[in-house]
Amino acid sequence: MFHTAVQDARYALRLLGRSPVFTATAVLSLAIGIGANTTIFSVANALLLRPLPGLARANRLVDIGRTQNGRGFDTTGYPNYRDVRERTTTLSGVYAIRLEPQVMSLASADGAERVYGTTVSGNYFTVLGTEAVRGRLFTDNDDRPESAAATVISYELWQGRFGGDPLIVGKTITITGTPYAVIGVAPKGFQGTTLLRSDLWLPMSAQRGPGAGGADMFTDRRIVWLAMGGRLKDGVTLQQADAELRAIGDVLAREYPEGNANRSFRVAASAMVPGRINFVAAFMSLLMAIVGLVLLIACVNVAGMLLARAAGRRREIAVRLAMGAQRGRLVRQLLTETAVLFAAGCMAALLLTQWLTALLLSVLPQIPFPLGLEIGVDWHVVTFAVAVSLAAAVLSGLLPALQASRPNLVPSLKTEGLDGEPSRLRLRNAFVVAQITLSLLLVIAAGLFLRALGHAAAIQPGFDQANVDVVSLDFSLAGYNDAQGQRFAGDLVERAAALPGARSAVLAVDLPLDGDRMSFGDVRVPGAPRDSARRDVAPTDWNIVTPGFFQELNVRLLRGRDFKEQDTATSPHVAIVNDAFARQLFGDADPIGRNLEVDTPFGGSAGRLTIVGVAANAHMITLGDEATPYIYVPFSQHYNARMSLIVKTAGATVIPQIRALVHGMNPNLPVTTAMPLAEVTAIGLIPQRIAASVAGTLGVVGLLLAAIGIYGVTSYAVSRRTREIGIRMALGADGRMVLALVLRQAIALTAIGVGIGLAAGAAAAQLLRSLLFGVSTVDPLTFTGAALLFTVIALAASYVPARRATRIDAMVALRTD
Repeated sequence: MFHTAVQDARYALRLLGRSPVFTATAVLSLAIGIGANTTIFSVANALLLRPLPGLARANRLVDIGRTQNGRGFDTTGYPNYRDVRERTTTLSGVYAIRLEPQVMSLASADGAERVYGTTVSGNYFTVLGTEAVRGRLFTDNDDRPESAAATVISYELWQGRFGGDPLIVGKTITITGTPYAVIGVAPKGFQGTTLLRSDLWLPMSAQRGPGAGGADMFTDRRIVWLAMGGRLKDGVTLQQADAELRAIGDVLAREYPEGNANRSFRVAASAMVPGRINFVAAFMSLLMAIVGLVLLIACVNVAGMLLARAAGRRREIAVRLAMGAQRGRLVRQLLTETAVLFAAGCMAALLLTQWLTALLLSVLPQIPFPLGLEIGVDWHVVTFAVAVSLAAAVLSGLLPALQASRPNLVPSLKTEGLDGEPSRLRLRNAFVVAQITLSLLLVIAAGLFLRALGHAAAIQPGFDQANVDVVSLDFSLAGYNDAQGQRFAGDLVERAAALPGARSAVLAVDLPLDGDRMSFGDVRVPGAPRDSARRDVAPTDWNIVTPGFFQELNVRLLRGRDFKEQDTATSPHVAIVNDAFARQLFGDADPIGRNLEVDTPFGGSAGRLTIVGVAANAHMITLGDEATPYIYVPFSQHYNARMSLIVKTAGATVIPQIRALVHGMNPNLPVTTAMPLAEVTAIGLIPQRIAASVAGTLGVVGLLLAAIGIYGVTSYAVSRRTREIGIRMALGADGRMVLALVLRQAIALTAIGVGIGLAAGAAAAQLLRSLLFGVSTVDPLTFTGAALLFTVIALAASYVPARRATRIDAMVALRTD
């Protein structure tokens, strides 16, 4: 059996080598189809399937989120974490983590170096089952206010920054101006249960002290800054843990209504544990469906080519059958040839994957946070490529092999001509219709995503993002206290505005459409009850800005005034609200001068703010949603160490000058991120960009393959009908009549494929609704344009063989047997 398989493979290689054009075309089609699938799978593998390093029994890890009125999956406060940890009986351990790594400065001889640090509870590594590669990891004893300052560093930081120093444990490094003893090194590639990469970890005790708005983040349940996770006890199910945590949340809501009213907890499988179904998994499934269409098109294309090739080998196959060859043996030989083609396509696809991955990543905007994502070809990807290739080989080769192995022996032995069996012709036509349908589906998806991007660009966000540079900073990295940070910030804004090429400069905590949001709790009119269902209570997103913010981003002030220098920490605390906020709480009444109460108190303001202005609605959170209540407060009254410097330019970027300015003012203050505001706002469109790039690029491939299919079937039809065309011309048919005769078949196949494709596109578009930014799922421009495009492609692809048919010599055709 093995010897026969080797013999078949050798024969297949010789045979394919004699047809280099056929072989190259088929391998290229397969390399693109398989390569596209392998590329997207390699991303899905990195995101969803590859086991995260350093986790023991990852399938027992869970995430714990806070809910409000039974919805959501949010962070919580430190007191709630302590209560959950102490009261649970279904979890063997509960840890807390500040989910987003914080930018920190690592002192060096050349000044400060930017690193990312994550604050975790003392039992974090214990619950995850992580072991150190050097020294030890945190325990609860390291997470006490009286404990010595200690840090755990990543394997990558140890190797890159410290050269793999074997004596690193016990050494002291300076992080954001504070000395920490290195007690251990985490495993290589360790990033916990998130995609965000950290260079080092600090215990919660490093964050002790006054927190947001002057309230203690370790005692105020309303300050939500921690994500929780845990490990299921042996024998406990996810549902049991979820029920217990809901019950604990209900008890805490009764015991501490000030911070926990209408709030509880949920338990879910850890988000980055392989197999977890979440938004990422759903989006990757969409991309896999898109590239799967390309592979189907490639398979159909190759199947059509194999069918045409088998027609040319009709006499050879008939001779074999006449000499006693078994049909099963012939089918196996033909499938071996197909398998060799797909093996070559698979190898080419694996090489193509590296380039396609780089191309896919190149369309993404700069992401202002550290991703611990390594996309590459590993055994998962290779196994997937081989499995897809084998399945596609059978899918593409079986039907042509079965069709080719049952010719009509007598006619086949008499002539080398093409087989004119109706069943074979119908099969080829079906392949072409399938190609057109699948290709049209791809083009429709690409068109909808491109229309969505265009529609998003046309949406007026309510602010001006042209010629605006953004540089993010954290003043605490230079060791500044609140007063020092305020002075430095004021000096920085003044100097940045004076830079050549800069027109103005302001500061803000949150940038428009950057994906971040800040909340200080519900806001209500004084005297209103704590009931979020009432009209005079508004769950609100916040921003902290400096004077001139609205003018710089061209956000209109509808009423009242901007912030000014007289709004200081000792003066009455003020706020500017957006129009949506004003209308929700005050209707058509003038809100200027009205007071607001805030859940989280602001220092000396006792939680009360006075409205001094109303700004026009701007899309600060998401581009596709309606404007939601939003409130701005002045930086001078609500200091925050993490701010973004927003500089309006005359046209050319001034980011290099800003970097030099910051370094000159304090070389120990690293720049967190620096990019144009247009790139910041583009982050929210990453899913649409990826989908449009994938569908658009592969849609072009689908168009090309469909054109090849139409050209092939038209050429085949012309070859079959040579004698018929000769008779028609001998009887007086002219070139235009012959041209119309040949084109009619191509147009008919195209019409059928386009009709099915439009129906399939309308159905598939319903699944894309959430990504289309208001573009209709049956957008007339997209569907009409795609249909017309395929009609033109069909005419162009069939014109050449049709034109050739008009040049047939009637006398030569009539002599053809």
